[in-house]
Amino acid sequence: MVMRVDDLTTLVTELSDDLTPAATDTGHGIGALLADAEPIADDQMLLTVMAAAFRLGTICDYLLAAATSRAQAIGLPKRKQLRDGRDVLRQLPLAPSAVARLGRLADNLPALPHLAREIRDGDLSLEHADAVIRGLTHVASRMDADGYTTVKDAVATRLLAHARGETPTQVMAQAHELAHQLAPAHPPAIPPAENPMLNEAEITRTDEGRVRLAADLDQLSGEKLLTALDTLTKPVPAPDGGRDPRTHPQRLADGLIDILDTYLAHPDRPTTGGIVPHITLTVPLPILTGHDDRAADRCNDSVAATPIGDHIPRLGFTGAISTATASELCCGNPELTAILTADSVPLDLKRTQRLATPALRTALIARDHGCQFPGCGKPASWTDAHHIKEWRDGGQTTLDNLVLLCRYHHHTAIHTHGWHVMIGSDRHPWFQPPQGGDWIRCHQRRTLTHTTHAAT
Repeated sequence: MVMRVDDLTTLVTELSDDLTPAATDTGHGIGALLADAEPIADDQMLLTVMAAAFRLGTICDYLLAAATSRAQAIGLPKRKQLRDGRDVLRQLPLAPSAVARLGRLADNLPALPHLAREIRDGDLSLEHADAVIRGLTHVASRMDADGYTTVKDAVATRLLAHARGETPTQVMAQAHELAHQLAPAHPPAIPPAENPMLNEAEITRTDEGRVRLAADLDQLSGEKLLTALDTLTKPVPAPDGGRDPRTHPQRLADGLIDILDTYLAHPDRPTTGGIVPHITLTVPLPILTGHDDRAADRCNDSVAATPIGDHIPRLGFTGAISTATASELCCGNPELTAILTADSVPLDLKRTQRLATPALRTALIARDHGCQFPGCGKPASWTDAHHIKEWRDGGQTTLDNLVLLCRYHHHTAIHTHGWHVMIGSDRHPWFQPPQGGDWIRCHQRRTLTHTTHAAT
């Protein structure tokens, strides 16, 4: 029997109505529940409603996946100038993760009838079904094609059984165990641990706007990563000789960022459209200079009438950032090409001599050698040229207003914790803790003066 569109609409409406109390004057069905619902006092009734809502959601997921599978089969994406069924799903207000899961389910519905029946009947969530599909893909990647064909049904049955009572993460763990058990006794020349064809990486945005990385690398690639991070993740003593306050995961993150900074500062890296990749910052000029006189006017405007993005700093890939971070980015990052907009007119900041010229940076390296924060000394290639008196406050881009600082101490010690820097009478940087007290000489002193008088 073929279900018509009208039948499908009726089905969804009836399922929704089953979840609602009696109709009220405010409307019928699910709309009445949301608009004028009375709290459910009975525990069992509440649990029944929750179970019914889960089944309804799961059935809707199945309908989306089945419709996507059918759309691909009849060539709908091509007729709509789309690549595949996932592009069809992207026409709906779905999160990227939901598109990925529904797309995988659509691809596998014909080949996995038992899984299709479970989710169609509302007994298995989309996340659990996706774990079964990804688990099967993992097992297949560890076996030859003929061997996998002989065990595919048994593996699917095993993973489906686990999915009925375990979490998606546990289902994937079972898939990894099965892959090890079913791997051939005489593996091919390249074992899975050393096979770069199995490498995967994923970059996602969190709800807070942060960026999360995940990677599955072969052994040699992992060795390269660990080797590159080794010297960059060693603890850095505090100025008073105390322990590095960063945890090991924090030092790993800082080391990875140092690698990215060095890559972006390298002049011979690959280009895109003839342009060397660089960080792009767009920021209104009044914000950067600290004279944003339009802020009060904007507060009086209605939100709907204010064009989004007109008055906020933005990065090229990740979007809006705070004014504080934008100001810090404008403080001597050599890999940054910053663009200001004054009344929507772009202005290349490099023309304002905000950044240290090659000749000036050479002089800085000759004086500082590397990060000058007491106890650090990271190489100059890992450092920023920090304006002691900030550029936005009228600070000049000159040798006597610059100091080399690694990213960690530039961001954490100076911009976050409030350490003070000055150039002493000896023409070298001196540092003072946030709480005040004696000035501390820089890490790389090229003078024989060791008294605090040189800091005055």
